Amino acid sequence: MPGSAADRLARLADGYLATQLLHVAVALGVPDALADGPRDAGDLARELGAVPGPLHRVLRGLAAEDVLAETGGGRFALTDTGRLLCAGLPGSLRDWVAMRGRLYYDAAAGLLAAVQDGGTPFEAVHGRPFFAHLSAEPARLATFQAAMADRSAREAGAVVAAYDTGGFASVVDVGGGRGTLLRAVRERVPGADVVLFDLPEVVAGSDLPAVGGDFFAEVPAGADAYLLSRVLHDWDDGDALRVLRTCRAAMRPDSVLLVVEAVLPERAADDAAAVRMDLHMLLLLGGCERTAAGYGRLFADAGLRLTRDVPTDAGVHVLEARPA
Repeated sequence: MPGSAADRLARLADGYLATQLLHVAVALGVPDALADGPRDAGDLARELGAVPGPLHRVLRGLAAEDVLAETGGGRFALTDTGRLLCAGLPGSLRDWVAMRGRLYYDAAAGLLAAVQDGGTPFEAVHGRPFFAHLSAEPARLATFQAAMADRSAREAGAVVAAYDTGGFASVVDVGGGRGTLLRAVRERVPGADVVLFDLPEVVAGSDLPAVGGDFFAEVPAGADAYLLSRVLHDWDDGDALRVLRTCRAAMRPDSVLLVVEAVLPERAADDAAAVRMDLHMLLLLGGCERTAAGYGRLFADAGLRLTRDVPTDAGVHVLEARPA
C-alpha cells in the first residue's frame, strides 16, 4: 500500500535503481536534450545514440521519481528537480550526481566487508586509494573537481555570510585547494594578506599568493587566521589531530583557527545530510564527520579550545578555535 511502512522499505531497498537512473540520464545528456521542451523516447534516442525501448523505460523510472514528468503522447519534460541535472545552470547538481553514479556506486558494495573486517570500501573494491584512482583517469578527475568546485563556491559564500572575517589582516588557507574560500574571504577583506597553502602540485600556477608544502609537517606561521575547510573530515582522529597540532604550532597566542565542516547532529534524523556525508567518508577515504563535541575534544588534544560554533546556510558550520 502506498505510504505504508512496507512501501517505504521497498523504496529504500530500490535506491540503487534511482542512483543509476540519474547516472544514465546525465551520462546520455537527457536533461540538456529536454531543456527546450517535452520530447519522446524515440526522438531522444536518435539524438543521444540510445535504444528507444530501454530509454523509454528509464524515462518512465525517472518520471516515477519526479525527475521527469509525462506530458502525454509518450513525451517527457523536466520537472524542477530534473532541471538541476542540466549543465551550466546555477545550482546544477549534474556533476554531483555523476560522481555518485560513476565513482561512489561500486564502493558501496564493499560496505559490509568494511563493517565486518575494517578497512576502506573504496580501496577494497578498486584496489587503490580514492585520489590515486581519480588521478589515473583525467575525465574522472575532471568530473570530481567540477563537483567539488560547485560545492566549494556555495559553501564559501555561506561561510563569509555567516562569519565575520573583517578583523583579519592576514589569513592562511591550509589545504585550500583552488582557493575558493580564500577568494571569498579576500573579497570581504580586500586589504588582507592571504596565503593559499597546499601541496606544491596543487598550488602551482595559482593566481593567489601561494606556498606549497605538507600540512602534516609545517604551515606558514604568524597569521591572524587559519582556515581548514573540508580537510579534517578526510582523516581519522589520529591524522586530524596531526593537522590541528601543525596549525596550533604556527598560530600566535591571539590567532584564530576556523574549521569549516559538516557537524553531525546528536540525533541522526536532525541532519540526515550530515549523516550521509559521514557515510561517504566511511566509503571513500576512511575519514569521518564529527559532532561539535567531537571537534571540541580534538581541539583540546591539540592545545586549542572551541570558542564558537556558527552554522551556515550551506550545511556546514564554522568552528572557531583559539589557543587554550
